[in-house]
Amino acid sequence: MTVMTWITAACVAGTISIIFIWLADEPVERVKLQLFATALYLVLVASTIYFHQLERDFGEVAQTLSAATVDHDEQLLALEEKHADALAWQAIQIERDVTEKLEARYAAREDTMKDHLFLKVVDLEEVIKTQRGEIYALEDRLREAEAMNEELAFALADAERLIDTTTDETENIVFFETYGSCEDLNAVYPDGVPLEHDAYLLTFDTDFDGVACGQNDTR
Repeated sequence: MTVMTWITAACVAGTISIIFIWLADEPVERVKLQLFATALYLVLVASTIYFHQLERDFGEVAQTLSAATVDHDEQLLALEEKHADALAWQAIQIERDVTEKLEARYAAREDTMKDHLFLKVVDLEEVIKTQRGEIYALEDRLREAEAMNEELAFALADAERLIDTTTDETENIVFFETYGSCEDLNAVYPDGVPLEHDAYLLTFDTDFDGVACGQNDTR
């Protein structure tokens, strides 16, 4: 029971008392006073019970409101946490999607670069094979040239030995002129050579006029 309740009840009782006293007959009978006191007591008790019930209801409403406020705060906090979790998960999902797209793009670019590198490696291998074949061919030619050089060196040594041993006999050797073609022969003899000449060959005398590599001979 609050102070305001008691003040309200006392004001009501005082008002009723004043009204009863002003309206009562003189002298006031004892029975009427007893009835008035009883009625006043009942009014005070009823007022007390009524205001106590109001205060109790007010307390319950306040408790209910406080509980509702706490529940609302808890629900709001839960919603905020849920929203924060949803935002965090959405951010993670977006980051994952972006990462997957970037990885796919990098993988595709890496595959393209690998393909280009593979093609370049294949081309380089082909070039290396070609150059290696050319090197092998050059080595073979070099070996052949070295063998020919050795043969020529041996032949030159033999010739030098023959020259040394046959210097006296070379004065009696008669050399014959020989040419491989009419062009070589005409370079020395522009009009050709007759039948009695050492350079005459029947194959150069195509018109059988007795002149090899003459003007009418087929060149």
